[in-house]
Amino acid sequence: MKDFKVLLINCNTMLDTLVTAGIGILAACLRDNDVDVKLFDTTFYRTADITGDEARAAALQVKKTDFKDLGIEPEAEDVFDAIRRVTAEYKPDLIGLSSIEVTQPLGFKLLEAIQDSGVPTIVGGPYATFAPEIVIKHPAVDMVCVGEGETPLTELCRKMRASENINGIANLWVKDKTAGKLYKNPVRPPISLDGLPDQDWSIYDERRFWKPMGGKISVTGTFEMNRGCPYTCTFCINSGFDKLYGEHGGYYREQDVDRLVDEMAQKKEQFNLVYVYLVAESFLTTTKARILRFGELFNEKVGLPFWVEARPESITPDKVGMLKDAGCEGISVGVESGNFDLRKNVLGREIKDETIVRAFDLLRDSDIRVSANNIVGFPYETREMIFDTIRLDRRLDPDGVMVSYFSPYKGCSLREVCELEGYVQDEQIAMDYRLGPSMDMPQMSADALRGLHRTFPLYVKFPEGEWDEIRQAESFTPEGNEAFRKYSERYVAEFMS
Repeated sequence: MKDFKVLLINCNTMLDTLVTAGIGILAACLRDNDVDVKLFDTTFYRTADITGDEARAAALQVKKTDFKDLGIEPEAEDVFDAIRRVTAEYKPDLIGLSSIEVTQPLGFKLLEAIQDSGVPTIVGGPYATFAPEIVIKHPAVDMVCVGEGETPLTELCRKMRASENINGIANLWVKDKTAGKLYKNPVRPPISLDGLPDQDWSIYDERRFWKPMGGKISVTGTFEMNRGCPYTCTFCINSGFDKLYGEHGGYYREQDVDRLVDEMAQKKEQFNLVYVYLVAESFLTTTKARILRFGELFNEKVGLPFWVEARPESITPDKVGMLKDAGCEGISVGVESGNFDLRKNVLGREIKDETIVRAFDLLRDSDIRVSANNIVGFPYETREMIFDTIRLDRRLDPDGVMVSYFSPYKGCSLREVCELEGYVQDEQIAMDYRLGPSMDMPQMSADALRGLHRTFPLYVKFPEGEWDEIRQAESFTPEGNEAFRKYSERYVAEFMS
């Protein structure tokens, strides 16, 4: 059989070290089909001025950690020189770029840097899925994968190796430059998770496993508990995936628990894992029997601390008990907004405040580290609405106060609203939700949002009698920055030490 080599490019944000389950599964699928795979990973190249973890630490959301303590720093080599070198040395038959919206501009530049190699290119990931018409018109892009890539990518490799026609592969948009045609193929049904191989982590640099969690940098493994989400919140791209796969019954699927835990146990031994990160948009939105089965097997075979996400309405006394018994160390609960009308009418989350409060009350006595996930900067959201969220968080009294900027990524329903309102343009790239606002709105300017974002935890944790002084820290003037510095020192000493 003719050798066939694929260079996968993981176009990642700088020093975001958590391994992605998707890349590992893609690599395993290709190798199961006798395709040689090499990974070019941008994680350890200097592609930004600040990391997401640094931004969150500066905004008082996570404890400060430093990869330098482990000898991990960005590479001295320029990322574009590196991709040219790797491409020339490896001589791939196909180059596959995996990127998200915030890294898509970097991804395009990487493909431009190696365009003269003549190697065919395919781009996948959420941005390519929801903006294929933008991605495919780039001169350095030959194909786009819309939706899941495991089956179409392996089919593409088989056909290319056999010199067969590739224009009709489901999920792919293919340029035929000779004929001047673009083939837009339909999306196939979602793949059965039970039919996928275990992740292949051998493609990763071992530094990718060092992940800051809870103020510590630990060797962490990522495992896909579910794919998609049973809910369709308007601010999340899972609403887009559910729409994309609507004629096939939706996108959400659950992993077989027995198989999943067996993979965890194997990788714990192979990679010396000490922490587990479970990919599940709402871990507890499933049957009690499944959670109980997971806990029993996980304790027996893995026995490591782990982190999950959950929706408030899924948190019940018995499920909290199951989490505690299974060894759950941390849970992030989606609050998103403290304004009920905004939650219901704009976000598609008809959850009452009392339901959210009850969830946090149940978790408070569990010894599980609890974070409240909040988002600011939604379309139509006002300063008063953001303070509704602050006041709700004060009632919840979480261990960690997380606050993200709303980023209108392609695929989420609210992106269409933001484009119609003129807050973003069609081809505008939304910002990293940790770094800054994407929109300047009439009722909430970008500068005002930045000020509220950095002081949000201060308003939540400090007495209301200090709010006038805290408001000074919203300003990015010398006086405002000094006020923020002083309050930050207090906050870290009182709530993060």
